[in-house]
Amino acid sequence: MKSSAWKLTFGSGLLLAGLMTAVAGPLQREDVIKDPAWILHVDVEALRGTIIGRHLLSASEQPEVQKKLAAFQTITGIDPHKSVHGFTLYGPTTQAEDGLLLVYADFDPERLATLAGGGTDHKTVGHHQHTIHHWIDDKKPAKDGVKPRTYAAIHGGKIIVFGQQQNRVADALDVLDRVKPNLTLSTDYASLSLGDGSTFIQGAARKLEVPASDPNAAILRQSKMLWLSLGEPRQRVEAALTLTADSEEVAQQIEAIGRGLMGLLALQTDKPESVKLAQALSIQQAGASVTVKLSLPAEEVVGMIKAKSAE
Repeated sequence: MKSSAWKLTFGSGLLLAGLMTAVAGPLQREDVIKDPAWILHVDVEALRGTIIGRHLLSASEQPEVQKKLAAFQTITGIDPHKSVHGFTLYGPTTQAEDGLLLVYADFDPERLATLAGGGTDHKTVGHHQHTIHHWIDDKKPAKDGVKPRTYAAIHGGKIIVFGQQQNRVADALDVLDRVKPNLTLSTDYASLSLGDGSTFIQGAARKLEVPASDPNAAILRQSKMLWLSLGEPRQRVEAALTLTADSEEVAQQIEAIGRGLMGLLALQTDKPESVKLAQALSIQQAGASVTVKLSLPAEEVVGMIKAKSAE
């Protein structure tokens, strides 16, 4: 019974996280390691007040979703519509198993710790004053005959740290305890926005993982940094993706690839949404950087999401 409750809590809870796409308010730079390979932050507080956010909330009113959310709240005591403030995902390396998730929410630490005990083969390990819980992740396939485990710890009664490696969760706790350097000291990520109230997703990466089969991989691998932002100022969805290359020449090649892809998108006249996207996109190269921007009325984006969902 406990195992089922645990699966429901963190399975539906993380599903809700994806649905709500909201978490800890603006990015808390001091909570992240100094120089991650990549970072993505979702500001749930900013998202809630947007047209896109209201659409996502309305989607949660469907009976099957409501049932899961009600069960989630009953088990955890967390109101998913009000108590979750933000998510920060980051990785010290590009390896998926090194990734970490910080969930910012209002919750009862003792209640969640008790609930964690219901995980399959639940165990704990101490790390300074913290307790790291870990259990078998039944939903993932075994690797070399061994089932993967999920590691989690509660910090300060406001943050839940999730990871797939015990040492990575321990490192994350050390950063949160301010005993290891954090993002405020990073030069590579100095330009990462602190949030302006309208941006609800932002991210950055130092290296791109591009499949070797991609004919443009050689060029894209020469990008040193990637920056991403998504927000809704003045009821318009505004997105920007910036690539910083090794040289101006490489940036010019990336721009040419981008313009070619936008041209192909515009030629798909049998798909009105593709043409609309092509018209809403712009690309500009300046020095060693290339920026692609998207600007569309939020209501149009919601309409496109609904149309896609109806397919």
